[in-house]
Amino acid sequence: MSTDEREIIAYLKTVPTLFVSGREISRRVGGRERFELDSRWATPILRRMAERGWLESDPIGHYRLRQEDPKKKKSKKHLSPEMMKILKKSGKSFDGVSLDDAGEM
Repeated sequence: MSTDEREIIAYLKTVPTLFVSGREISRRVGGRERFELDSRWATPILRRMAERGWLESDPIGHYRLRQEDPKKKKSKKHLSPEMMKILKKSGKSFDGVSLDDAGEM
C-alpha cells in the first residue's frame, strides 16, 4: 500500500458514510500545492483502490470506504473448556459463542 493510499484511507475514515468526489479527495489529501499542480491526481489511485475492493463508488463517481456487511461482522468467540461447561450447565442461549464438545473431558 502506497503512502497516497494510506492518506486517502485516513481521510475517508473521517467521513465513513459519505461519498466524496475525487477532486475533493485530491484537495484534502494532497495539500494546496499538489492540488494546484494537478487537481485530479488522486483519480487513478481511487480507481485502483476501488478495483481492489477497498473503496466503493456511487453512480456519480464519488468514493467512500467499503461498508462492511453487518451479517458478516458476527464472529464466534472461543472459550476455555471449563467456561464451556459452566455455560452449558446454565441452560441459557449464548449466540455468537462457540460451545463445541471438542474441549470437554
